[in-house]
Amino acid sequence: MTRFTLLFLAVATTVVLASAGCAATAEVPARTFGLSSQGENSGVDTAFATGDDLNRAPEVINYFEAWAWERPLALDTLYDIHDRGAIPAVTWEPWHPDEGEYQDRFRPARIAAGDFDEYITGWARSAAEFDQPMQLRFGHEMNGNWYPWSVDGSRSTPEDYVAAYRRVHDIFLQAGASKVQWVWSYDASSDRPGGLDIAAQSYPGDLYVDLVGIDGYNGGGEGTYWQTPDDLFADAIATANSVAPSKPVWIYETGSGDALGDKAQWITDLFAYLATTRVSGLLWFDFDKAGEANWLLESPQSALESARAALREW
Repeated sequence: MTRFTLLFLAVATTVVLASAGCAATAEVPARTFGLSSQGENSGVDTAFATGDDLNRAPEVINYFEAWAWERPLALDTLYDIHDRGAIPAVTWEPWHPDEGEYQDRFRPARIAAGDFDEYITGWARSAAEFDQPMQLRFGHEMNGNWYPWSVDGSRSTPEDYVAAYRRVHDIFLQAGASKVQWVWSYDASSDRPGGLDIAAQSYPGDLYVDLVGIDGYNGGGEGTYWQTPDDLFADAIATANSVAPSKPVWIYETGSGDALGDKAQWITDLFAYLATTRVSGLLWFDFDKAGEANWLLESPQSALESARAALREW
């Protein structure tokens, strides 16, 4: 079997057995490492180059796609990732990234009402044509307050969000895209305790979720603070254990800045902490974005060395 086949079987087996009530599968998971990266070709080339530096080829490559771009599912990119031995993953964002957090056009209630069915169906048919395992993360971090689909009572309610998520999911199934792994992903909300309650209320249900993702960042810059991995993720993992105890849990987005503390040590501590939990996957947000911290695993060199060492045991 190829590495890709083994990875897919590990993820799929975890989902199936956990759904059947096999708690041991969730507690002793096969571990997965992935990247979201910047650069040409949706960051695919950069991600694999980073994997070379880490001595660990990424098993999942995630990229971001905004609905306002109205682009078809990029089959060439999916095949490129697949042919290099990884699972392609798309974070599918119903918004225009340059038009702010309030965009009435993309409210979940409109998605649930069918306003975007034609666009969604096009993607679903392409995913069915691809007919290989891929991950789709729709409307992530709904428990924050920075996206048009945020569940804050005005832009969206939990019921609106769940209805939108389920509609998107069902359109894919109707199109025959049965190999899509559905990722429901929320923010760790370490400084917003109420955010985890909102996440729990927004869970679409076991029939609609294959994988639970958690996003959380450390030491982002001005106005933020340094947190231990336990401080950042423990409550969010407890939420996943509560609402979706049978589902695999991944840290789907994470990164650390380096201005407020020792980034290299934080990476070491992160992997050590996650090894004590049932988290079975980690995707690093390998970006250096203007106005944010430098999240790159390769910067500084000591961070790269820490990640390389930690991944030998992951």
